[in-house]
Amino acid sequence: MRAVAEAAVQVLSAQVAAHRDDPAAEMAAMWRTSGEQGWHLLAVPETAGGMGGDLAALAAVVRAVSAAGLSAPLPELHAGLFGTLAAGLDPAAALDGRIGVALPRGAGIAVPWGRHLDAAVLAGTTLPCADLRPTVNLAHEPVDTLARPAAGTNPDPAVNRWRILHAARLVGAAEGAARRTAAYAATREQFGRPIARFQAVAALVAEAHAQAVLAAAALDAALVAADDDPVTVPAGLATAARAAGVVARCAHQVHGAIGVTRELGLERLTRRLWAWRDLPTEHELEAGIGRAVRAGGEPLAWSAGPEFDVGSSG
Repeated sequence: MRAVAEAAVQVLSAQVAAHRDDPAAEMAAMWRTSGEQGWHLLAVPETAGGMGGDLAALAAVVRAVSAAGLSAPLPELHAGLFGTLAAGLDPAAALDGRIGVALPRGAGIAVPWGRHLDAAVLAGTTLPCADLRPTVNLAHEPVDTLARPAAGTNPDPAVNRWRILHAARLVGAAEGAARRTAAYAATREQFGRPIARFQAVAALVAEAHAQAVLAAAALDAALVAADDDPVTVPAGLATAARAAGVVARCAHQVHGAIGVTRELGLERLTRRLWAWRDLPTEHELEAGIGRAVRAGGEPLAWSAGPEFDVGSSG
């Protein structure tokens, strides 16, 4: 997957360079290129029109893309295709990258990259994307909304697939920001020595690295969980979301004022960390985990993986 990941970063970086002063055009190009390249098909069986890989392979590509400070709708396109196949619907549009995923959120429904989609999958049904309310996040990515309630509260495997890959997004950006921060601290000098040798700065560098490692461990746990796991998958994303905020804070504290400049490039990572951690926030995810534990019994909170049986003793 390393070669695929490197190719994805190279191709998408070229789109950023071509649309550097036009965020809307950049995002449209990222969506179009991602659909044309078909990277979202990595974790789809060959019998269904995919490449026959597993979810970990696709997560590795998502991780590499986000570590480079790039936006790509791979989690949305894969989750849309996964939900289409699971519901027994015609996958043609999803294979072509024209169906995404809808995310229940409060009184409405969020549809990331929705303006570029024909429809979005939610709970086994497709919702047309014709009447979306357009909004963008801090990274200039489209996160459009539908003003309608989402039916049902059961775990949606397609949403969980998106959560796993969204966690991979956060992990990649956190790792990229942590590495950049360590490199900056090792080369930036004050008072005749690298700032990494100052205890306060070293502590911030170490904290950013530790949080990135924690987020990666949570992603690993989510990758081996069942698609309908009501605890492990959202807990993995919640952990990554919380870590994202810490890494971004540490990175900017170490870089100081230069960290917010466009020329340095750190802001491409930290703006994405802030944007991605808010869809959804760890508080929203933890509320859902609490509801699942209340419905499934306390042992659910102490177990992980598809082998758990609510009727067991723990």
